[in-house]
Amino acid sequence: MNILIFGASGFIGHACYTFFSIDHQVTGIDVQNKNNPNITIDLDFSKSKTLIQSGRFDVIINCAGSSNIQQSFTNPELDYDLNTRYVEKILICLNDYSAHTKFINLSSAAVYGNPDSIPISESQAIHPLSPYGKNKLSAEKIIHSFAINSGLKGLSCRIFSAYGIGLKRQFFYDLSTKFLQQPEQITLQGTGRESRDFIYISDIIAGLNVLIDKASFGGEVYNLANGIEVFIDEAAQLYANLFGYTGRINYSQKQFEGYPLNWQADISKIKALGFEPKISLQSGLSFYSDWIKRNFNA
Repeated sequence: MNILIFGASGFIGHACYTFFSIDHQVTGIDVQNKNNPNITIDLDFSKSKTLIQSGRFDVIINCAGSSNIQQSFTNPELDYDLNTRYVEKILICLNDYSAHTKFINLSSAAVYGNPDSIPISESQAIHPLSPYGKNKLSAEKIIHSFAINSGLKGLSCRIFSAYGIGLKRQFFYDLSTKFLQQPEQITLQGTGRESRDFIYISDIIAGLNVLIDKASFGGEVYNLANGIEVFIDEAAQLYANLFGYTGRINYSQKQFEGYPLNWQADISKIKALGFEPKISLQSGLSFYSDWIKRNFNA
């Protein structure tokens, strides 16, 4: 296959580039190439458009965009440009020049907000809590519209709480920083009884690989997660044990705006295609802890 990856310097994009390059011809594009000098830099979409116009790609995976929920409140226009308008620009090019190409857009569980019940299926009512979630949902609707009205081959993949080697932000990275800087005690946002469905990076890539091979690409959506609810206080303590942190973990009892309380994904839809997560939270956090210590002098 000939695969084009947008956002190929990011956490998931870089992992996609590395994995698919083993057996396929892969082109990566981003606004920077910090992880790979072979990544094409494109600041104004002109090179992206030229690549799509070539019509040579069997698959496009869009890993680009912003995942900063707090920034989406302070700069919603930028978030819309990165997470919605950018997708629309890709689809317009595909519609004009490369309608045969399969298109996967990385969406987010943020579209669900606080769900009515868990586990959360793809057909459940959605209540996004942030501009970020709303913009991801808008992109999904645009993809569905192009698939239904123009016959484009597209789908949206709602990724839950991603983590793994290479990620230098979000929950476990922030924990690592606190462990290193505050040996006696730390304070985390929330109550500790919030929950997430964590998925390790290699399982994300395996899920995307299954979708490429087996999905219908009719504008549908898929959850991509482990299917296991994990409470934040339990995840934090597990990681502390693996990291060797012996200080106290406190909770502020205050919530971040735009963040849901409890998540657990129903992954039966993607499992029916053959996906099966392989990495437990304990194994994944052990890998991540070792990587942090090797690279940040823990």
